[in-house]
Amino acid sequence: MTTDPERERKARFLETFLKENPEVDPRLVAAILRLPRRPFFPDSSGKDLYGEFRPCGWGGRVSPTPREALLILMGSRIRTGERIGVWCLTDPYFLLLLLELTHRVTIVEEDKALRTQLRQSIDDLGYAYIPVLTSLEEIETQSAPPERIVRIFDGPVPKQRLGPVRPLRSPVQGWVLDHTLTGGPIELG
Repeated sequence: MTTDPERERKARFLETFLKENPEVDPRLVAAILRLPRRPFFPDSSGKDLYGEFRPCGWGGRVSPTPREALLILMGSRIRTGERIGVWCLTDPYFLLLLLELTHRVTIVEEDKALRTQLRQSIDDLGYAYIPVLTSLEEIETQSAPPERIVRIFDGPVPKQRLGPVRPLRSPVQGWVLDHTLTGGPIELG
């Protein structure tokens, strides 16, 4: 029998998170319990992976902590089957959590070298059907374009609990762009 080396850290993280956020989608809780995080961030110490440390993901982008990733996905209110575009995806772990909510994902990556790396990583994960596009404008050519676009990025403000902010409108087909400090329609800091 194989034991999960992250099990105790995950359990402690989830215990604290669920006390503060009891409304979390059970699919996300199950994903955190099932998916190891360490293989995606091999240069990070195991003890850092479920705390406040933000490891580097694809292209050196700052990845959200597990707490932030869950808050982003909860705040985005993604419905099963909803078509979601992810602009500048940060890391494979976030992608796997997103795929627990909907498999209708399109990725937009403008950096050519990173797009090649992303495509290979996504294929290696077994999700070769996910399109990786070169620009937001290319989304308009899709037969079933995303209904919303999520962009995750690190913000310059100090860490604090901030309430929801109004999503900005994207000029691309008028889609809602969930554009905040670390993603989703909520600011995390």
